[in-house]
Amino acid sequence: MLRGGALGDLILTLPVLGEIRESYPAAEVIFLGILPQARLAAPDFVDQVERIDGPELMPIFVQGQLPDFVRNRLRVFDLAINFFSDPGSVIARNLADAGVKQVIAGSSQMRPDVHAVFQLAEVLGPLGLTLRDPVPRLAVGSKPAKASTFGFHVGSGSTQKNWPIDHWIELTQQLDGFFDDFLLVGGEADNKVVREFRARCNITRLRTLLNASLPELCQALNGCTLFVGHDTGVTHLAAAVGISTIALFGPTNPNIWAPLGEHVSVLQSPDGRMSSISANQTAAEAYRRLGGSPGSRLA
Repeated sequence: MLRGGALGDLILTLPVLGEIRESYPAAEVIFLGILPQARLAAPDFVDQVERIDGPELMPIFVQGQLPDFVRNRLRVFDLAINFFSDPGSVIARNLADAGVKQVIAGSSQMRPDVHAVFQLAEVLGPLGLTLRDPVPRLAVGSKPAKASTFGFHVGSGSTQKNWPIDHWIELTQQLDGFFDDFLLVGGEADNKVVREFRARCNITRLRTLLNASLPELCQALNGCTLFVGHDTGVTHLAAAVGISTIALFGPTNPNIWAPLGEHVSVLQSPDGRMSSISANQTAAEAYRRLGGSPGSRLA
């Protein structure tokens, strides 16, 4: 399988990988993707992960004669599923010319009326398969015996998708006393908003996890009782780990991009602006999800 994209894109592809793995248990499945997120697919979903954006495989994306070392690498495959945009069918032709017996092209442009997981799963049709479980799931081990941690991510790849820091301050103040501690996660792109939140936050039991590896982040999220985040890969990761998740959506379409599962709540702005989702609304959903009430403490 050839798959580009960021962390969230990888996680939304896991149900397809899971269906293929279950339907072809004896097949060797190789995932050609973007590191480091592609490594999350192994070993539960694929046998091996390789970097797709390295110089060795770049000829796949270019029209012309493939070098022999690329042809030799590809000809061993019976089936290739490609999720990269391929409007001129350059990738498909290269894969077929290299000797791949069957090439299936996946959705590269998302339609606005169908969730991304189901659009990605359309590649299963030519194989005679159907998607039985659309919820992305990552097994990261057992949860701590007693966890009362609120996890949250104040950043994203776009400022338009970020909830105002004032709202985050208000939410954590409302939840202070309900949780034993608070875990703020962030990456390199989140330094500014993380600094602002920490400078203004008066929560004493605040831990910060910045620029962690994906295995470290998975383990940290697995120790949380509830996670709140934006339309980001981190929010998809939290939901895939299986913790109760509240996803805040403003300018992007949750009908396509929201995490799936009964353990997930989506709060969508009525006007596309993140500021229109109130802290009171988010806190109320947190209490509802965990069966508590304002002023109570999570047992």
